[in-house]
Amino acid sequence: MKRLVVIGGGISGLCAAHEAVHRAAGLPGGLDVWVLEAAAEIGGKARSVRQDGWLVEEGPTGYLDNEPEFEALLQRTGVAQHKVVADPAAARRYLYHGRLRELKANPLAFAASGILGLGGLLRIAAEPFIAPADDAQRRRESIWQFAARRLGPQAADRLIAPMVLGVFAGDARALSLTACFPKLAALEREHGSLVRGMLATRKRRAPGQRFATGPSGKLVSAVDGLQSLARRLATAGTFEIRARTPVRTIERGAPAYRVVLRDGAAIAADAVVLAAESWASAELLARLNPDVAAALREIETPPVAVVAMGFAPAVQRFPMGFGVLVPRGQGYRILGCIWDSQLFPGRSPQGHLLVRAMIGGGIDPQAGRLDDQALVELTRDELSRLFHLTEAPVFTRVARWPRAIPQYDLEHPQRVARIESALRATPGLFVAGNGLHGVAFARSAATGVRQGRAAVGWLAGAGLASNR
Repeated sequence: MKRLVVIGGGISGLCAAHEAVHRAAGLPGGLDVWVLEAAAEIGGKARSVRQDGWLVEEGPTGYLDNEPEFEALLQRTGVAQHKVVADPAAARRYLYHGRLRELKANPLAFAASGILGLGGLLRIAAEPFIAPADDAQRRRESIWQFAARRLGPQAADRLIAPMVLGVFAGDARALSLTACFPKLAALEREHGSLVRGMLATRKRRAPGQRFATGPSGKLVSAVDGLQSLARRLATAGTFEIRARTPVRTIERGAPAYRVVLRDGAAIAADAVVLAAESWASAELLARLNPDVAAALREIETPPVAVVAMGFAPAVQRFPMGFGVLVPRGQGYRILGCIWDSQLFPGRSPQGHLLVRAMIGGGIDPQAGRLDDQALVELTRDELSRLFHLTEAPVFTRVARWPRAIPQYDLEHPQRVARIESALRATPGLFVAGNGLHGVAFARSAATGVRQGRAAVGWLAGAGLASNR
């Protein structure tokens, strides 16, 4: 029997393990799959905490169900039945520009929102007539440069830069378009225009598969929080999970690799899927594959703090919707906030509202390093100003992520190519997670599915003997 060791018990690692077991049904001798997780609980950054009647997501709120491989795995394991779809209020999203302004898909309603001036609106209207760039130029562009070229600088500053804050907690001027939003690059490449591309895409979507101003897919979670999906995947698997099992290093051994634990014990493996965070994976590969380790260390993961506050019946001060993004230059340090109680059931006591603010990231890492008291004071002050609150919160909780969301900078596409090339020196070693091909929850899950499948395919081939 061959053994696959998956390092990392987040959503990517769990999906890799499930897919490997599923694909290994015809593998001669069978497959023994182990998942090693350093923390006490599985789930990675999907961390759902119940406290005093509140359900707080300390990491992602939910995910868009637009990754077919992940959805197929959830269906196959029976975990899909525990999903819950966000309230239709999730379609309403806001942006702060002097005041809260709703982002609307209707062109006339959007023009009336006041987010853009007349010049900015006219520039967007001209987008279909802007000549497309070639692939070489797109590969060199930041998200902001691409948006400014297609939509104009005003839209890049007031619309696209805040969107990047919401997804990456990062700087649109520093992040790579093709690495962060490959679908946007594809729209220009395939249709010559974002507007023409979005119109063509909308015609192919089924009713209900699109937010008014968001990407395809429905926003989903679970009644017990996003981490419960990971927990259910863990219990539904026919593989061994070892929590509180940090790995020190990976080295060559028999039959292919030795996974050395921090306590000195070693586990023999025929193949390994690294589903840890990029900085942690770099440390594990420092001796085995220095080129991959060096490239992974280049990926910046600045700190983010999540401050949750619960409010009593003053919830009418908050409009119905998903939340609000706050662009830079508006006099606020929070990147935005989400109104969780309006999205999913059971997030707060009856008649109360749970609000979570995000602080820090690549745009303001110093804020992400503030102590808890400073974070609470900052958040309370800024929420009070944003929503004209006089009431104090009745519940507060702070979650800190010293290394949060990977920042796909302008060198990221070349970095990924270097990593994939350098991995040829260690056949049977596969890298999953959110460090290379997408930071979103479902995207990270999909990388796990693909790498679990690739590991079994490699084990079933002739490559195994070459590592001995």
